[in-house]
Amino acid sequence: MGKKILLAVAKALALDLEKMVRQWGFDILKAHDGQEVFELAQEERPVLIILERNLPVLDGMSVTVLLKDHPDTKSIPIVAICEGRCAQDQEKARDAGCDAYLSRPVNSGELKSIITKFLSSEVAT
Repeated sequence: MGKKILLAVAKALALDLEKMVRQWGFDILKAHDGQEVFELAQEERPVLIILERNLPVLDGMSVTVLLKDHPDTKSIPIVAICEGRCAQDQEKARDAGCDAYLSRPVNSGELKSIITKFLSSEVAT
């Protein structure tokens, strides 16, 4: 199995993101709630995590804080998906420790730019 990106987003968005990142040479891990994000990140060590704020069990910002505090996962880049261009969501994502954020609807070019920024040597062209 190749380099993995962990997705924890709504089903419809997950399908779009999955298509995008697979074409760039990544495998996909999916989590349905924040607790699963935390557990999968420790077990699988994805190269990047993309998550939404509104996750069941542990919300996206809480799990980000836990991941950034854990020695095994603190270096994994985390990208938050924010609703619209809401500055408040982006500020909360930054405060929690997210490394980047994207607004919905997710633009393929913006996503590739962020992935390239963190994983430049691993993105297929």
